[in-house]
Amino acid sequence: MTAAMQEEVKIMGKYESFHFSPENNRSILMPRAPRGTEYHPPKRNRHRELFPPIPEDKLNHSSPYYQCNLGITEKTIVINGQERKYAIYAPDGMISKGAGIFVFPENGTNAEAFIHSENWIALAEKYHTALVVFESSQWDREQIDKEFDYAWEIITLEFVQRLTVDICESYMYVMGFGAGAEIAAAFALTYSATFAAFAADGNCAVDPELLEILGKLPSDGDLTLKKTDVAIPGFLIDRSGKAKETFEYMKMILRAKEEGLANAYGEVYLEQPERGQYYVNAQPVAQAWLGNSESVSEVSRETLNEEMIKFVLRFSRWGSFGNNCLRPMRTQEEIGVVRVEQIVEGLPRYWDIYVPSGYRSGDGKKYPLVVAIHGMSCNAEYFERTSDWYRLAEERGFFVCFASAYPYNDGLAKFPVPHWALESMGVPLHDEVPYFEKMLDYMEKTYSIDPSRIYVTGHSNGSHMTQELARRIPERFAAFAPTGAMDGWDPQVRPLEGCAQRPVWFMLGEYDIASVSLDPGTIARATLENYCHSNGVEPGFENWYDNGKYHTLVMYDQNHAPMVCFTVIRSCPHTYTAEMAQLTWDHFMCHFRRNEDGSIRYDG
Repeated sequence: MTAAMQEEVKIMGKYESFHFSPENNRSILMPRAPRGTEYHPPKRNRHRELFPPIPEDKLNHSSPYYQCNLGITEKTIVINGQERKYAIYAPDGMISKGAGIFVFPENGTNAEAFIHSENWIALAEKYHTALVVFESSQWDREQIDKEFDYAWEIITLEFVQRLTVDICESYMYVMGFGAGAEIAAAFALTYSATFAAFAADGNCAVDPELLEILGKLPSDGDLTLKKTDVAIPGFLIDRSGKAKETFEYMKMILRAKEEGLANAYGEVYLEQPERGQYYVNAQPVAQAWLGNSESVSEVSRETLNEEMIKFVLRFSRWGSFGNNCLRPMRTQEEIGVVRVEQIVEGLPRYWDIYVPSGYRSGDGKKYPLVVAIHGMSCNAEYFERTSDWYRLAEERGFFVCFASAYPYNDGLAKFPVPHWALESMGVPLHDEVPYFEKMLDYMEKTYSIDPSRIYVTGHSNGSHMTQELARRIPERFAAFAPTGAMDGWDPQVRPLEGCAQRPVWFMLGEYDIASVSLDPGTIARATLENYCHSNGVEPGFENWYDNGKYHTLVMYDQNHAPMVCFTVIRSCPHTYTAEMAQLTWDHFMCHFRRNEDGSIRYDG
């Protein structure tokens, strides 16, 4: 950051805390450290300390894939030397990586009492959304940083440690009521890189001094943008008559035009796309609904509650570079996947298939297939939305199978979460390969799949699974694209057995949980050397090239085929983006085939 920029955003008085600092990356996925601080991934212990398995009577027997800590859980934390309470409601039918709404209720409202009030439980059940309700005898707008400390501590604890429910980083929302509306709006606008949308009903007038500070801050993770360049959707009902500056701020960050749009709750403003912007990861979909006491005078409290939930759930904010990426929430019906359920090794398993609309059975054509594998605590539904592989498949004309892991009750978290039970996870092992063999056999039998053009990609724990498939059944795939994790815990990784070639492209974020270092003795270097030996490539660590945020090392075989690739994505945390999928297909996967004799053909 330049000295001029630092001077412009110099913060004084009640907004001098780190919450409002230009040095803060206000993203749930980014390191909680000042910008420019040297980043070191957290040290990972090969021998993971596991939690006790959940007793059988506590599991969710309506479906093993649903979360099990149902109902209300009251909790207490100590923050700034004080005990503060909050409560969580987990609905039945909520899968891992579900939505979570963080609520600032009216002064003096008990968190559990709020959950029991009005129609909140019914709405949580209807929309399969967790409620995390804060409480305060009186929200302190003069020391708002203390309220932010309290809320942020709870959010990071519940998200990172999965203490009660598994909330997805892309489906985090903020709501506020009464005096809590101002705190909620201020919190959401400050942490606009974390939350997908917010709704506030009450005194939602954010302090103009704070709005001025936010207007001067650089964006979260990208110093070439200002914070006001990054939109966040908001549904605000101003019952104080004092929110004019807040409303104007909302319109500014959306670059909204005065179009005279309205609905039953107030005026409506739509985000305007930036001219020349190339929208792949993010999409210009934000909206601002701005109302007041008069505009909602004939709307019942229960109806408003539901409309607020429906509003925020329209949006998602997927992990990406810096500010993360606002996108519309897509249902499985909208995406158009086909679910296949099978019993594999005695367990109920499933995967989702995206069939490109141009597919015609019996037309004599053979189609490529990509197997896409999610990470720990995720599922097929999650990876369908975050990766956008289905959209790419529709545009390029191939099939996608979205694999879904089983939620083993093996102590990996405080409740069962889906994961691929591999050695790298430090949990009791389950052989996951039969599941993928059954999937591939089904696809080749049911659809016109080209067996020479089957590919696999995965993120995080799914990266480990991708590498396990490369190790165990490489002959079933033409290329491999693991992201977000390398091959296990030890620098001396297991050699890849057999003579099969394994074209591979690894991608890691600069702020990933795996180290991007290729120094001698590191896991990343040992893994790449392992694949070089498998592919008949001489290891070399000099041939790098840059493509914007992508810093890529390529190692070629004697036929100049790029058999081993490694990319570091600048300013990127542990996440997967639509842009990564596009690069993987267009620049790597589609160029490889596996011949009937097992050899690899590269069409460069």
